[in-house]
Amino acid sequence: MGTRLEYLHEVLRAGEAARRTAVPNDPMGTGGRRAYEAHVRTIRELHIEREGWARLVHGRLELACNADRSMAMGVMVGDAATGQASLFPKNGRRRGTATGQVTQANEGEGAAHVQTALFMAGAGPSGVALSEEEAAALKTWFLLSYRTKAGDAVRVDCELSRPKRFVDGFVVEWGSRIPLPALTMDGIEPLNDDGPGEIDIPVDFR
Repeated sequence: MGTRLEYLHEVLRAGEAARRTAVPNDPMGTGGRRAYEAHVRTIRELHIEREGWARLVHGRLELACNADRSMAMGVMVGDAATGQASLFPKNGRRRGTATGQVTQANEGEGAAHVQTALFMAGAGPSGVALSEEEAAALKTWFLLSYRTKAGDAVRVDCELSRPKRFVDGFVVEWGSRIPLPALTMDGIEPLNDDGPGEIDIPVDFR
Protein backbone atom coordinates (compact mmCIF):
# COMPACT_ATOMS: atom_id res chain seq x y z
CA MET A 1 0.00 0.00 0.00
CA GLY A 2 3.01 2.30 0.00
CA THR A 3 3.10 2.82 3.75
CA ARG A 4 4.74 1.27 6.81
CA LEU A 5 3.74 0.72 10.42
CA GLU A 6 6.63 2.93 11.50
CA TYR A 7 5.17 5.84 9.51
CA LEU A 8 1.72 5.41 10.99
CA HIS A 9 3.01 5.19 14.55
CA GLU A 10 5.09 8.31 13.93
CA VAL A 11 1.91 10.09 12.82
CA LEU A 12 0.17 9.16 16.08
CA ARG A 13 3.23 10.05 18.14
CA ALA A 14 3.39 13.50 16.52
CA GLY A 15 -0.30 14.05 17.29
CA GLU A 16 0.13 13.14 20.93
CA ALA A 17 3.15 15.42 21.27
CA ALA A 18 1.17 18.30 19.73
CA ARG A 19 -1.80 17.63 22.00
CA ARG A 20 0.44 18.00 25.03
CA THR A 21 1.37 21.56 24.09
CA ALA A 22 -2.13 22.70 25.09
CA VAL A 23 -2.43 24.38 28.49
CA PRO A 24 -5.45 25.01 30.73
CA ASN A 25 -5.87 28.60 29.51
CA ASP A 26 -6.13 27.58 25.87
CA PRO A 27 -9.64 27.47 24.36
CA MET A 28 -11.59 24.27 24.82
CA GLY A 29 -10.63 21.70 22.19
CA THR A 30 -7.16 23.13 21.52
CA GLY A 31 -5.39 19.85 22.26
CA GLY A 32 -7.58 17.87 19.88
CA ARG A 33 -7.19 20.40 17.08
CA ARG A 34 -3.42 20.45 17.46
CA ALA A 35 -3.32 16.65 17.40
CA TYR A 36 -5.37 16.57 14.18
CA GLU A 37 -3.15 19.18 12.52
CA ALA A 38 -0.02 17.22 13.46
CA HIS A 39 -1.58 13.98 12.20
CA VAL A 40 -2.32 15.50 8.80
CA ARG A 41 1.03 17.25 8.48
CA THR A 42 3.04 14.17 9.50
CA ILE A 43 1.17 11.65 7.34
CA ARG A 44 1.85 13.94 4.39
CA GLU A 45 5.47 14.70 5.18
CA LEU A 46 6.48 11.08 5.70
CA HIS A 47 4.76 9.75 2.59
CA ILE A 48 5.84 12.64 0.35
CA GLU A 49 9.47 12.38 1.42
CA ARG A 50 9.83 8.61 1.62
CA GLU A 51 7.26 7.19 -0.80
CA GLY A 52 6.81 9.88 -3.45
CA TRP A 53 3.21 10.71 -2.52
CA ALA A 54 1.59 14.16 -2.83
CA ARG A 55 -0.66 16.43 -0.80
CA LEU A 56 -4.34 16.24 -1.79
CA VAL A 57 -7.22 18.45 -0.68
CA HIS A 58 -10.22 16.38 -1.74
CA GLY A 59 -13.45 18.23 -1.11
CA ARG A 60 -12.80 19.25 2.49
CA LEU A 61 -10.70 16.18 3.27
CA GLU A 62 -6.99 16.75 3.98
CA LEU A 63 -5.24 13.71 2.49
CA ALA A 64 -2.02 12.30 1.10
CA CYS A 65 -2.23 10.67 -2.34
CA ASN A 66 0.04 8.06 -3.93
CA ALA A 67 1.98 8.79 -7.10
CA ASP A 68 -0.48 7.25 -9.57
CA ARG A 69 -3.45 8.96 -7.83
CA SER A 70 -5.24 5.65 -7.26
CA MET A 71 -5.18 5.70 -3.44
CA ALA A 72 -5.32 8.34 -0.72
CA MET A 73 -4.92 8.28 3.04
CA GLY A 74 -6.32 10.50 5.75
CA VAL A 75 -6.84 10.48 9.51
CA MET A 76 -9.98 9.90 11.54
CA VAL A 77 -10.88 9.63 15.24
CA GLY A 78 -12.52 6.29 16.01
CA ASP A 79 -14.43 4.84 18.95
CA ALA A 80 -13.46 2.26 21.58
CA ALA A 81 -13.70 -0.61 19.06
CA THR A 82 -10.83 0.85 17.02
CA GLY A 83 -7.99 -1.62 16.44
CA GLN A 84 -9.99 -4.57 17.79
CA ALA A 85 -10.30 -7.22 15.06
CA SER A 86 -13.40 -8.81 16.59
CA LEU A 87 -15.30 -5.51 16.93
CA PHE A 88 -16.75 -3.01 14.46
CA PRO A 89 -15.62 0.58 15.02
CA LYS A 90 -17.29 3.78 13.88
CA ASN A 91 -15.84 7.24 13.59
CA GLY A 92 -16.01 8.93 16.97
CA ARG A 93 -17.18 12.26 15.55
CA ARG A 94 -19.68 13.05 12.84
CA ARG A 95 -18.16 13.56 9.38
CA GLY A 96 -19.33 15.67 6.45
CA THR A 97 -20.36 15.06 2.86
CA ALA A 98 -16.84 14.58 1.50
CA THR A 99 -16.37 11.41 3.57
CA GLY A 100 -19.59 10.05 2.10
CA GLN A 101 -18.38 10.82 -1.41
CA VAL A 102 -15.06 9.02 -1.02
CA THR A 103 -16.93 6.08 0.51
CA GLN A 104 -19.06 5.89 -2.64
CA ALA A 105 -15.93 5.99 -4.78
CA ASN A 106 -14.42 3.21 -2.66
CA GLU A 107 -17.34 1.00 -3.62
CA GLY A 108 -17.13 1.82 -7.32
CA GLU A 109 -20.41 3.70 -7.26
CA GLY A 110 -18.84 6.77 -8.80
CA ALA A 111 -18.89 10.05 -6.97
CA ALA A 112 -20.64 13.30 -7.60
CA HIS A 113 -18.24 16.06 -8.54
CA VAL A 114 -16.00 16.71 -5.56
CA GLN A 115 -14.32 20.06 -5.13
CA THR A 116 -10.61 19.24 -5.23
CA ALA A 117 -7.79 21.76 -5.32
CA LEU A 118 -9.11 24.16 -7.95
CA PHE A 119 -5.81 25.10 -9.54
CA MET A 120 -2.55 23.21 -9.77
CA ALA A 121 -0.73 26.33 -8.57
CA GLY A 122 -2.93 26.35 -5.49
CA ALA A 123 -1.97 22.74 -4.75
CA GLY A 124 1.60 23.85 -4.00
CA PRO A 125 4.86 22.13 -4.92
CA SER A 126 3.89 18.82 -3.31
CA GLY A 127 0.17 18.92 -4.13
CA VAL A 128 -2.07 17.52 -6.85
CA ALA A 129 -5.58 18.11 -8.13
CA LEU A 130 -7.64 15.18 -9.42
CA SER A 131 -9.74 15.00 -12.53
CA GLU A 132 -13.37 13.95 -12.04
CA GLU A 133 -12.48 10.50 -13.40
CA GLU A 134 -9.62 10.14 -10.92
CA ALA A 135 -11.85 11.33 -8.07
CA ALA A 136 -14.50 8.74 -8.95
CA ALA A 137 -11.92 5.92 -9.00
CA LEU A 138 -9.91 6.97 -5.93
CA LYS A 139 -9.69 4.47 -3.04
CA THR A 140 -9.44 6.30 0.27
CA TRP A 141 -8.17 4.80 3.52
CA PHE A 142 -8.10 6.34 6.97
CA LEU A 143 -5.71 5.92 9.87
CA LEU A 144 -8.34 5.44 12.56
CA SER A 145 -7.22 6.07 16.14
CA TYR A 146 -8.72 6.01 19.63
CA ARG A 147 -6.86 7.55 22.57
CA THR A 148 -7.23 6.49 26.22
CA LYS A 149 -5.33 7.40 29.37
CA ALA A 150 -3.97 4.55 31.47
CA GLY A 151 -2.45 5.87 34.68
CA ASP A 152 0.32 8.27 33.71
CA ALA A 153 0.48 6.89 30.15
CA VAL A 154 -1.57 7.13 26.99
CA ARG A 155 -2.58 4.23 24.75
CA VAL A 156 -3.59 4.88 21.15
CA ASP A 157 -5.42 1.99 19.49
CA CYS A 158 -5.31 2.21 15.73
CA GLU A 159 -6.06 0.61 12.39
CA LEU A 160 -5.82 1.42 8.70
CA SER A 161 -9.28 1.01 7.20
CA ARG A 162 -11.29 1.75 4.06
CA PRO A 163 -14.90 2.90 4.56
CA LYS A 164 -17.61 1.00 2.69
CA ARG A 165 -20.92 2.45 3.92
CA PHE A 166 -21.59 5.92 5.31
CA VAL A 167 -24.88 6.87 6.99
CA ASP A 168 -25.82 10.17 8.65
CA GLY A 169 -22.25 11.27 9.25
CA PHE A 170 -20.85 7.91 10.39
CA VAL A 171 -19.02 5.04 8.75
CA VAL A 172 -21.18 2.01 9.58
CA GLU A 173 -19.30 -0.58 7.52
CA TRP A 174 -15.69 -0.98 6.44
CA GLY A 175 -14.61 -2.67 3.23
CA SER A 176 -11.15 -3.59 4.55
CA ARG A 177 -9.54 -3.21 7.97
CA ILE A 178 -5.93 -3.66 9.01
CA PRO A 179 -5.73 -3.59 12.84
CA LEU A 180 -2.36 -2.24 13.97
CA PRO A 181 -0.39 -2.62 17.21
CA ALA A 182 -1.36 0.01 19.77
CA LEU A 183 1.02 2.91 20.45
CA THR A 184 1.78 3.77 24.07
CA MET A 185 3.39 6.95 25.39
CA ASP A 186 4.13 7.96 28.95
CA GLY A 187 4.78 11.24 30.76
CA ILE A 188 1.25 12.67 30.63
CA GLU A 189 0.86 16.15 32.06
CA PRO A 190 -2.43 17.88 32.95
CA LEU A 191 -3.93 19.45 29.84
CA ASN A 192 -7.07 21.24 28.77
CA ASP A 193 -9.44 18.42 27.85
CA ASP A 194 -11.20 18.48 24.49
CA GLY A 195 -14.62 18.92 26.07
CA PRO A 196 -17.85 17.01 25.47
CA GLY A 197 -18.21 17.71 21.76
CA GLU A 198 -16.74 19.35 18.71
CA ILE A 199 -17.65 21.88 16.09
CA ASP A 200 -18.77 20.12 12.93
CA ILE A 201 -20.16 21.96 9.92
CA PRO A 202 -21.41 19.57 7.22
CA VAL A 203 -21.12 21.17 3.79
CA ASP A 204 -23.19 20.10 0.82
CA PHE A 205 -21.30 20.37 -2.46
CA ARG A 206 -23.31 21.95 -5.25
